[in-house]
Amino acid sequence: MIERATGLPAGLVHGFTDRLGGVSEGRFATLNLGRRWGDDPLAVAENYRRVAAAGGFRAETLRLVRQVHGAAVLRARELVVDSEADALWVHRDDGPMVAGVLTADCVPVLIADTAGTVAAAVHSGWKGTVADIAGATVRVLAEQVPVGTLVAVIGPCIEVGAFEVGEEVAVQFERRFVRREGLVRPHVDLVATVRAQLVAAGVVAGAISRVGGCTFSDPGRYFSYRRDNAGIGQMLAFAGFA
Repeated sequence: MIERATGLPAGLVHGFTDRLGGVSEGRFATLNLGRRWGDDPLAVAENYRRVAAAGGFRAETLRLVRQVHGAAVLRARELVVDSEADALWVHRDDGPMVAGVLTADCVPVLIADTAGTVAAAVHSGWKGTVADIAGATVRVLAEQVPVGTLVAVIGPCIEVGAFEVGEEVAVQFERRFVRREGLVRPHVDLVATVRAQLVAAGVVAGAISRVGGCTFSDPGRYFSYRRDNAGIGQMLAFAGFA
């Protein structure tokens, strides 16, 4: 149900969900946390209840936002009904509050400082990666804590072997992150790109880890938008304070 990140501070609730352990059925089986694609709302609500119980936080403290594949970073306590962003962050002084983002191939990233003062959840799709949403989040958190104290975890997402793109997408990435040899179409390494962006923003390379595998390549464990097309389930990446 929840894949735990290592290296994040004690006292922080955090994790990446997979698709196991819920009550949704059919193409949403079983732990779908997306409300937009036609799943039974009661099933989704029960799935959130289960994740919160397993994650060690109260479901009502989870904050989500409309994700738009951009580079906006918002403090979770400041959300309003029409807020749009692709990263949320929380401060320990905000009280019980957990930041979350939903993914189903896009790169989820959790970032926190070693003292457990701040935490963020980041949704980095290919457009958000081009816009450096991960780096933008680091820069926001660095206004609260020393950037050298930040640690980051990259969660389950589509990996380079499965992420085939058109030239119009490939040219927006540095050449070192585009694989072409022996391929009909280019493949982009989103994980390596996000890792490099975190380092460029000031996160120590050794403080960045990875959890989980390729969402596209493991249908028994993960939802994948690209593999299953629109109308499938979504997974949650979360970090915050209970």
